[in-house]
Amino acid sequence: MKVLFLGNSHTFFNDMPQIFKNICDEKGKDVEVGMLAHPGVTYGWHYNQFTDLRFALLWGGYDYIVMQQAAHSPCPEKEETLADAGKIIELARANGVTPIQTMPWAEKRDPEHQKGMYDIYNTLSEQYGVKLTVAGNVFEDVFNNYPEIDMYYEDGEHASPYGSYTIAMAAYAAIFGESVKGLKPESYCTYKPGFVVINDKNETPVTLDAEKAAKLQELVDKYELK
Repeated sequence: MKVLFLGNSHTFFNDMPQIFKNICDEKGKDVEVGMLAHPGVTYGWHYNQFTDLRFALLWGGYDYIVMQQAAHSPCPEKEETLADAGKIIELARANGVTPIQTMPWAEKRDPEHQKGMYDIYNTLSEQYGVKLTVAGNVFEDVFNNYPEIDMYYEDGEHASPYGSYTIAMAAYAAIFGESVKGLKPESYCTYKPGFVVINDKNETPVTLDAEKAAKLQELVDKYELK
């Protein structure tokens, strides 16, 4: 199986597609990942660039495309997101690629923004028959009920290691329809000696607290398998 991650900095932060790959490996799934992601870009930007996206969908041999719209700054209006997502979904399906839509998460400073995100992406799911991941649902639950788990990077928008772990688990659960309980916290790690760890100040591998990781697994299952 091959999975393409399409999006922006929220997609590439903490090498999230590689965390997804690590989870697949741990679960015994033979999966390759690719990524088309640039800082601050929207679905409209990806579609208007077209060449990279077209080539990936036409010749990349992908089975799934996991899509992530810019959701903070800029934050396209609902109508723009629906229109541009529809173009990408149509292009994907025309080439035998199944689209999966990431449910974004609100900014830490503006948790009420999550309601608007649910409105946009639930409409998108219904309009195009696209499966949603539960990333935003888990972010909201953790923010309200488990403040000891910080899901955010220091800017309050991008994901912390726990946030990226959750995003990757949510993508796995959406594609395979399986529980993520029992995953090792080490599935998070994308560290390689000699390479700077993205979004950290040094090259020290990041480790997740086992209890916090287990709680996030429980919450992904809560929303995905309900």
